[in-house]
Amino acid sequence: MIAKKILNDAFIIRIAKEEDAVQMEYVQSRCYPTLHVSEILDRNHFANHVKVFPEGQIVVEKDGTIVASASSFRCDFPEHDSTFLEETDNLWITNVQIPNGDWMYGIDMGVLPEYRGLGLSKEMYKARNEVCEELGLKGQIIAGMTIGYGKVKDQMTIEEYCKRVMNNEIIDPTITPQRSAGFRWIRPLYNYINDPESGFGSILMYKPVDENYYL
Repeated sequence: MIAKKILNDAFIIRIAKEEDAVQMEYVQSRCYPTLHVSEILDRNHFANHVKVFPEGQIVVEKDGTIVASASSFRCDFPEHDSTFLEETDNLWITNVQIPNGDWMYGIDMGVLPEYRGLGLSKEMYKARNEVCEELGLKGQIIAGMTIGYGKVKDQMTIEEYCKRVMNNEIIDPTITPQRSAGFRWIRPLYNYINDPESGFGSILMYKPVDENYYL
């Protein structure tokens, strides 16, 4: 179970508890101001995630206050495209959790704005990787939000945008750090999430526990 100090002992990263749900809700509300209300996780969702897949829910504390969190469920590899709500069982994960699934699907990661740029997201990805190793999973899957695409969606397709991010011609606030954390492309997702800032799209990516593993 993850529970340790990180970043020169300034923070604690650990597995979430049900009583963390209220603070996790606050982090969520601060992190996604343009996301449609139907796709915002609340305290009830977070509490249910802890019940359904406790090992996959992670928080970061600073002086006893939660400043970042990450949510996930266990699944088989997604062969077909879906929307965020479809993929997450309308945010609850109860009916999409596969107890013996080979992959961890990360559905949410948020860091309070005042704590961004310190490497907390990277630490949470590392913690997820440790959980994957402990559970014998192949690795992590995420649908990275193309936060910068909304500004240029009338100028290029999401495939073109992805290629330009991959070639470092465009720096995307979300996708570029995820690539730096070791995530690899799978395919773009159209109309995945109800967020105009991301152009309603995302990129399906994976990070294997074994770096020599390729899809």
